[in-house]
Amino acid sequence: MSGIIEHNVPLTKIACNSCKHYYWVVDKFSCKAFDSIPHEILIGDNMHTEPLPGQKNNIIYEEE
Repeated sequence: MSGIIEHNVPLTKIACNSCKHYYWVVDKFSCKAFDSIPHEILIGDNMHTEPLPGQKNNIIYEEE
């Protein structure tokens, strides 16, 4: 699992950690919007406040 999240990225910067749609499936980060959450979201470059191309639906980040 190493290499999924960039080194030195504070976990508090990653939207998934506090999103009510996030869940863990064996060996991948998933949510109701994506089967596999895009790298740009996992490293904190995109807080997923708007739907992205390739999503399964229009679900966006919602704090738990």
